[in-house]
Amino acid sequence: MRAPLAFDAARVAADAVIAAGRSEGLHLAVAVVDRGGITRVLLADDGVGPVGIETARRKAYTAAVMGTDTALFAQFAVTPALAAAPPHLIDSQLLAVPGGLPIVVDGAEVIGGIGVGGADGDTDAKHAASAIEAVTELLDRPTHHKEQ
Repeated sequence: MRAPLAFDAARVAADAVIAAGRSEGLHLAVAVVDRGGITRVLLADDGVGPVGIETARRKAYTAAVMGTDTALFAQFAVTPALAAAPPHLIDSQLLAVPGGLPIVVDGAEVIGGIGVGGADGDTDAKHAASAIEAVTELLDRPTHHKEQ
């Protein structure tokens, strides 16, 4: 199993979202969580309200713990197979809307999630994808930490 999501990688991803949003005149919130859904970084640009912040956090959580794109999870959540046990009744933190992506390394291991809020679902999803791209190189490099 890979080491947990490092703060530096989480911060690179979050900063990429804020910068990309600003370049388009958007005010976004971004959350980056570890594989267990614990928030590592949460940034909200000027003008982002509480709904944008909370949706970013819950999208990141959903992407990490479910291990999938939140847009795909939204499609799955409305299938008849889940009618008897809707996901939000099992875990109230899940949010089945676009804008969250898992952070995947080594082809299949989920080490975290990124969620973006503050715009429409497609725009949030686009910026989450750009954050994944921004952090991929950092995640692919070996990290060396001194034992303390």
